[in-house]
Amino acid sequence: MSNKLSKYLWPAATLTVMLLIFWFSAQNGEKSSSQSRFLSLLLAQFVGPEHAGFYVRKTAHFTIYLVLGVCMLQSLQAWSVPKTVILQILSALGLCVLYACSDEFHQLFTAGRAGSLTDVLIDSAGALTGCLLSSLPAILKKN
Repeated sequence: MSNKLSKYLWPAATLTVMLLIFWFSAQNGEKSSSQSRFLSLLLAQFVGPEHAGFYVRKTAHFTIYLVLGVCMLQSLQAWSVPKTVILQILSALGLCVLYACSDEFHQLFTAGRAGSLTDVLIDSAGALTGCLLSSLPAILKKN
């Protein structure tokens, strides 16, 4: 991908993922639960019905923030802000963690939802994983 194109494509992808997270968080508790019902029923065959919904929701948190971590890091790298890979990783992770905190705060004002420190930690782990996976080519290129 050309450098000029990536300077605009990655930030657009980042914003899209952030808007998607905001949209999911704005849904009331009943609608949110109904969206994961099919996967929960499928997973219940393996882990039992009392745990299936929990695993589906937490996996969704981890996965969407993994994607956000990739997009955020690629955005910073496309613009070379900051200059070093480690600072880019830390900056991308910090921005993702702040967004996870704001997402949980947002859920405090959504009917049937609640903010959760556990979700922030899961979101942060997903973002960290995305940042690390996304930074592998840059790290390997230097060695």
